[in-house]
Amino acid sequence: MAAYATCKFPLVDKWKEAADNNNGLGFIDSLLSGYGQIAFCDNPVTGILFIMGCFYGSVQHGVSSLVAAIVATLVAYIIGVPRLSIRLGLYTFNAALAGLGIALFVFPGQGITWQLLLYSSIGGVLCVFLTAGFAGFLSKFNVPALALPYCVVLLILIPASLRLNNLSVTTSVLPYLTEMSSSHHVTWTVGEFFTAVFNNFAEVLWQANVVTGVFFLLGVLASSRIDGLSAIIASVASTMFAIFLELPKDGILIGLYGYNALLLMMVLFGRGYAMSIKSFFFSIVLALFTVIAVAWMATIFAPPGAPVAAFPYVLMAIFALAGRDAFKGLIFIEPLKWGVPETIAAELKKQAC
Repeated sequence: MAAYATCKFPLVDKWKEAADNNNGLGFIDSLLSGYGQIAFCDNPVTGILFIMGCFYGSVQHGVSSLVAAIVATLVAYIIGVPRLSIRLGLYTFNAALAGLGIALFVFPGQGITWQLLLYSSIGGVLCVFLTAGFAGFLSKFNVPALALPYCVVLLILIPASLRLNNLSVTTSVLPYLTEMSSSHHVTWTVGEFFTAVFNNFAEVLWQANVVTGVFFLLGVLASSRIDGLSAIIASVASTMFAIFLELPKDGILIGLYGYNALLLMMVLFGRGYAMSIKSFFFSIVLALFTVIAVAWMATIFAPPGAPVAAFPYVLMAIFALAGRDAFKGLIFIEPLKWGVPETIAAELKKQAC
């Protein structure tokens, strides 16, 4: 069992129908839907916008991500993964994110090399098998694997790269995770605050620039206005909370303390749990807690040279969904029934009638 989303747009429906009848278009749709699944939807328009954001931030990162995603999609088809799961992008999005992380942490500034393409391909293959494994295990608890496979892949491949001499590794993740500056009594301008807010969006794609953040937000809005609003609220709130806690300003500015918050908000509010005032406050409180979780994980992950990645939101989402029986005031949505919040709300309303 795995989480998926279906977006009901006229042009998307026509594209999906064409892809159903053509293997080449089907593969392209699987790839684009995989990028869309970064924001929990299989909308190819969202996927295109996310790819544009990746390449705008860095051609090297974009190529690495695309190679990993293509390899993962091919491997999924070859080994016989259920076609629906592939077409929904469920075996692609983790690989796309792993490719971005590998370029950033293992081969920064090197350009497009054979070592980069090889390691990204390895990451893509590993994501396929971990996706299947985690999905099989977590389905017993009616919980999706989300981005857990790519987080584990980076946890393995990045520290391991430091001992693989033929890869020509140029850096470790350590400088990226260490406290870059103190934020004690540091002043903030309005421009800096909104830079941090948009970099929270960009960091989902392992970038730190406002334009990529705009691409991400547009991609989310192309699938769901509710998801877009949830992402904005969580990004603003997590930035304010990080400033209040006086976390390092440099880290806040590039979005390190906010991207997990907006992802968790999008998973829980209107998707994992039906939209309500209670589920909103439940989601935003847990989203804010990811700020602290990021600071904690950055500290314990630094010695082995591993990135925090999406571990905070993934682990908190899994436990928040697994603990559903204790939350009597919330309406749990089974992962196989996930869609964009609008379609879920419409279906619940139809059932109530």
